[in-house]
Amino acid sequence: MDTAVWTVYLCFWLGVLGAVLGSFFHCAAGRWAAGEHPFAGRSRCGSCGRVLGAGELVPVLSFLLQRGSCRGCGEKIPPGCLWAELAGLLGGLCLGFSVGPRRELGMWTVWGVALLAVSLADAARRIIPDQLLLLLAVNRLVWLPLLGEDIKGAGLSALGGCAVAAALLALVLAGEKLTGRELMGGGDIKLMFVLGLYFDWPRQLLTLLAGCLLGLAWAAGSGKKKGIAIPFGPFLAAGAAATLCFGGPLVDWYLNLL
Repeated sequence: MDTAVWTVYLCFWLGVLGAVLGSFFHCAAGRWAAGEHPFAGRSRCGSCGRVLGAGELVPVLSFLLQRGSCRGCGEKIPPGCLWAELAGLLGGLCLGFSVGPRRELGMWTVWGVALLAVSLADAARRIIPDQLLLLLAVNRLVWLPLLGEDIKGAGLSALGGCAVAAALLALVLAGEKLTGRELMGGGDIKLMFVLGLYFDWPRQLLTLLAGCLLGLAWAAGSGKKKGIAIPFGPFLAAGAAATLCFGGPLVDWYLNLL
C-alpha cells in the first residue's frame, strides 16, 4: 500500500482512538475529582443520573447532535467533555501525520495517550498522578531496544533534556524563595523531567516555551484574574505535542544560528 494511503488510514484511526480516549479520560478524571472510583459503572448524566445509551456516547458527534444537552433532563453537558474529545481527535490526527507508518509510532502513540490522561487529570484535580509519569518513563525505556537506538546517544539526549528540567527546577525554587509562594507544582516539574527522556535540550526548551505561551493565551482569553493558579500540565502536554509534530523545522533553524 502507498505510504500516503497508509498515513491517511493511520490518521483516521488515531483520530478516532484519540476522541474515544478523550471522552473516557474526561469521565474518569471527573469521577476521580469527585472522590468516586474513576472506572466504576457506566457513563451517566451528571445532572439527572440517567445511564447514557450507545447513541449518546459517540465522541463529538453526540454532543453536536444533542446541541450540548442531555436527552433526558435537558441540562447542558459540560463543554469540557467536547474539548477533551476534540483534543484527543486533533492529537491523533497530528500524530499520524507527523510520525506516519513507522515503527516508532507505537512509542509515540502510548506517549500521546499518557499525555492526554495527564492533561485531563491535572485539569480536573490539579494533580499529575505518578503512575502516568511512570508509564511515560517505562514506555521510553521499553522502546529503546525495540527501535534499535544507540544507548549512548539516547542517554546524552536525555541528559540534555533533563538538564533543561533541572534548570527550570532551580529557577522555580529560587523564585519561590523570593516571592514566598508556589510558582509551579511538583508534578509539572516531574513531567518536564520525564519529557526529557524523549526530547533533547532544544526540543525541551521549545516545549517549555510553547507550554508557557499556550497557558498565557488561555489565561488571557478566559479572563482569568492575575494571581489565580491554573493547571500547567495540559499546556506542557500541548507544547510537547506541538514540538513533536511541528517543531522540527523551528529547532533546525535555531540550531543553524548557533
